[in-house]
Amino acid sequence: MNTQLPDFVLAGLYKNSLVITGDAQTSPKPALQVTENNAVATPETTQAAQKKWYLGDNKKGIVIVATDEDAVFINDEWLDTLGKMLGGLQINLGDTAIINLRTKAVSFTDVKQQLNARHVIMFGVDPLQLGLPFTMPHYQLQNYAGCTLLSAPVSTLVAAAATTDAIKAEKRKLWESLKRMGL
Repeated sequence: MNTQLPDFVLAGLYKNSLVITGDAQTSPKPALQVTENNAVATPETTQAAQKKWYLGDNKKGIVIVATDEDAVFINDEWLDTLGKMLGGLQINLGDTAIINLRTKAVSFTDVKQQLNARHVIMFGVDPLQLGLPFTMPHYQLQNYAGCTLLSAPVSTLVAAAATTDAIKAEKRKLWESLKRMGL
């Protein structure tokens, strides 16, 4: 008697060591691999994960664009500060898509079409770098192509514990602009 178990049962039995490649007698099936958290990864999901060029889940169409020389997306200090600021607006980092222009050159058109951006927040990024046809002063909200844009200096992302009056003033300006954005 030849009994075949379903792929998901085999994957559960062998957890981190099983790769099913298909039978040579029949048409080949896509390979299944079990990841570290025991999830089954197919070639399609693996390929999709490799194509992801931003950090976050982009649940609310909020795109954050920065330029950080030393990180794939943004450094931990900036991420922590950003997380605290967005948390005050009842938004978590999973609601956003964070893009580092140093590792992925994108245009506003890419961001708008591929991420369905409704809000774009730029830290230390000139709107011209995204291919926008205008510049704008920091903290001024700008509506363009059905999207609300905000530009801020990267200094607003320095540690939340920063105590200089100038940094505190910049953070206040950013906070007020974020509230006006209606996130």
